[in-house]
Amino acid sequence: MRTAVYMRVSTEDQAREGFSIPAQREKLLAYIHSQGWEVAAIYADEGVSAKDTNRPALQQLLHDIREGNIDVVLVYRLDRLTRSVLDLYRLLQQFEKYDVRFKSCTEVYDTTTAIGRLFITLVAALAQWERENLAERVKLGMEQMARERKRPGGPAPFGYELLEGRLTVLPVEAACVREMFARYEKGESPRQIAEWANRQGLRGKNGARWSASAVLRLLKNPVYHGALRWNYTDSHQRQNAPDEWIIEEAAHPAIIDKACFDRVQKKIAARGSLHPRVLGSSFSFSGLLYCSRCRAPMRGKTAKSKSGGRLYVHRYYLCKNRQAGRCDAPAIREDRLEQAVLSELMLYAEEALAALWEAQESLRASDGPTAAELEQKRERKRRRWEAAYEEGLISLEAFREKMAALQPEPQAQLPPPTASLAPGLLTEWPLIWSHASEEERRLLITMLIRRLEATVSFEAGRRHERAVRLQRLVFH
Repeated sequence: MRTAVYMRVSTEDQAREGFSIPAQREKLLAYIHSQGWEVAAIYADEGVSAKDTNRPALQQLLHDIREGNIDVVLVYRLDRLTRSVLDLYRLLQQFEKYDVRFKSCTEVYDTTTAIGRLFITLVAALAQWERENLAERVKLGMEQMARERKRPGGPAPFGYELLEGRLTVLPVEAACVREMFARYEKGESPRQIAEWANRQGLRGKNGARWSASAVLRLLKNPVYHGALRWNYTDSHQRQNAPDEWIIEEAAHPAIIDKACFDRVQKKIAARGSLHPRVLGSSFSFSGLLYCSRCRAPMRGKTAKSKSGGRLYVHRYYLCKNRQAGRCDAPAIREDRLEQAVLSELMLYAEEALAALWEAQESLRASDGPTAAELEQKRERKRRRWEAAYEEGLISLEAFREKMAALQPEPQAQLPPPTASLAPGLLTEWPLIWSHASEEERRLLITMLIRRLEATVSFEAGRRHERAVRLQRLVFH
């Protein structure tokens, strides 16, 4: 009898006496020797749960069975093979299909009779109940630990280390985390942040290079503002609802503040609503520009033409519905759209500076008496000093000093309205735009503008020249 020996231990079983891989091997080989069978192969899954059949050694065993190399499968106990009733039935069906017997060296089963199949099913059901019951107890224990602000296990995230069961900030990694959040706030994408980190020679906890998905997971993790999150699963197969999470604030030292984390989450949500082609587009207004006629998005296009032996590249925006014949809006040249937007930004900056100028002037006027009130006060003092001199109460020299002191001081001139009055207010937009790279222009526009609607019209007196008019401009 060509015998396949299958062994398995999970992490909790390894501490139990008699369930280690060497212990199972010794007893299984002794059983085979007593039966006079032949060892065909030995399969072992170490540290793997029996909740399903996705185990490397078990899959190899099933492959060898299908190849016809096995006559009997021997295990130490049924729960070493599976803890699921459904999986047991499927495995037994495969064994029967290829005429392979199943045997446990510590339990007696006869799957050829109805009572034998009932008995083995009951044993598998008890094993499944034990596994599920243990999982529930572990989950309740971890949930209670989380509510007590104790970390319920798992490795420390990037930026932290575990000391006596508590998270402690690692200064070097924490600086990298702060820079990643800052760069994302400035408008960089997770891919660009990952490229920056890799150029700096920064590596994750396991020494792997940074990827866009790894950066995005880091940016979404509330651990960095000091919160403990438990029962959170983010995978393609299953994602727990937010109301099932446990989030305990101020559970450990924070690397960033809560306000920064919330701002980044809003940006992530906003970017998530955009198409990947929009996020990666080289067109500055892609994803922001909409048709003023049908409100559909306008997409960037490129056309090439030759004239006089030179190659010209034309960039423009076209309504999405025009290609389908549902809109007749004309194309908008990118350079003219840029000029229209820059003019609007200049006008906006001038209005903001003018409002600031008026506010400053009003504030200065309200801080003290008016010029007329000051002049009246000086006139009253002048009359008193003149009367005192006429009556001989003060000398001529003292009278002259008093009169000189009453002369009005020159008025301090208010500074002209410039960008220095409003830190962070940009006014030289054409200069900024001409010196910015394509990527910098894209980041700047994305940070400033939420939605833009434009149309094309003929300029007065010009038959062929068209002007871009902004119908709607919404700032963040």
